[in-house]
Amino acid sequence: MAFKRSNELKTLQNYYNRNDNQIVVLYGDRYSGRHSLLREFLKGKDFYYYSARACSDEEQLKQWYDELKDTLPKKTVIKEGYTGVLSTMTSQKSDSGKRIIIVDEFQNMIKSGNGFMEAVVHGAHSKWNQESVMFLLCSSSVYWIENQMVDKLKELAFEISGLLRLNDLRFLEFTSHFKNYGMEESVEAYSIIGGQPMLWDLWDDNRTVSENICRLVLKEGAPLNEYGNHILPNELREPVVYNTILSALAQGKNKLNDIYKYTGFSRAKISVYLKNLIEFEMVTKIDSVNTAGRENVQKGIYRIRNPFVRFWYKYIFKNYSRLAFMNGEKFFARYIAPTFKSYTAYCFTDVCAEYLDILNQRDKLSFRYNQRGVWVGKVGTIDTVATDDNGRTLVALCNWENPLMSYADYEWLMFCVKQAKLDIDSVYLFSAGDFDLELKQEAMIKTNVKLIDGSQL
Repeated sequence: MAFKRSNELKTLQNYYNRNDNQIVVLYGDRYSGRHSLLREFLKGKDFYYYSARACSDEEQLKQWYDELKDTLPKKTVIKEGYTGVLSTMTSQKSDSGKRIIIVDEFQNMIKSGNGFMEAVVHGAHSKWNQESVMFLLCSSSVYWIENQMVDKLKELAFEISGLLRLNDLRFLEFTSHFKNYGMEESVEAYSIIGGQPMLWDLWDDNRTVSENICRLVLKEGAPLNEYGNHILPNELREPVVYNTILSALAQGKNKLNDIYKYTGFSRAKISVYLKNLIEFEMVTKIDSVNTAGRENVQKGIYRIRNPFVRFWYKYIFKNYSRLAFMNGEKFFARYIAPTFKSYTAYCFTDVCAEYLDILNQRDKLSFRYNQRGVWVGKVGTIDTVATDDNGRTLVALCNWENPLMSYADYEWLMFCVKQAKLDIDSVYLFSAGDFDLELKQEAMIKTNVKLIDGSQL
């Protein structure tokens, strides 16, 4: 199955099984594994596939005509225009009951006008030759789908039967897929390639994390080296500015004023470009959860959201000249290894939050929370704060770098809780290693304090 995307497959199949014709939009970023999912879904079904180019309608139709000639029965007359192309395909007899017409990167057809979409809507409603059809419109432009498509299509957007987004896969799926890795290696690898299935295809869990980095990232022409060199979406103009801001964030300059001092760009300019990076899901703004201790909260914190983007700007972008004349192993040892443990700590925090979400979904906590976030104080951070509508609160602290989580770490968490002015019901302490004796004794006395080690995760 396509990287455990069983829910997405089920959703597509449900649309397919409906009696009426469907127009479904399937989208996800370029490494979401969209084609892998399509191959799984299309097994045993009649379909036509076309990948739209960024060109004029005239050129688009020429390319589509040429491809159809190799697909349709000989002597088939292909009618003119988008309506003609679609009617030609749907008029062919289907052996599986319903034909699927897939148009990949369909936004390339829409940007020049709505002629294509009008033809799709007409085809869905007219039922040429009484043949059932499912139009599956695919895109890797997440930003365009979610922010521009409706404005472009206007009333035609209401004809879409459903939208299905391919989100990043979770750490749980990652560990199920990379069975040769233990907890530490899984967190390290996930902190680089995240939940993007196409990057998973490249990774080999028969090799160590450092070996994969050397062969996939640190080698000229390697897949992730090429990805890094073309990391900014085409829609983002002025790469000089975006690269500078991302480099600042990767080096820990995560407040607007810090970025201003690092880059020299005006605060107004930085704000605009950060907004664009957020819209393209490369950066996220961390809003601290709302508590009574508002005066102790640190505001306006930004973080690179995409794991590989963060890794690239943290280690490769700033050392790119050095990489040109140094083999991968030496580069890793000198520029990555010394800080790699601390770099991966953020990922461990996300893994712990995912663990809590799973327990929450299964009603394994003392209460079921409906809000979860992070509290970022002027002094100290609470990794997780989760609450329900009745005000019951759970807090969590995560230890990744130290062999033991100590009682002093627990006391620090309680200090942060006091700063946030929280009344807490449950405390979850996560440690990749173990806990010291005093902390274990505390957990035995206080039943609301839970200790979760790496083996349980």
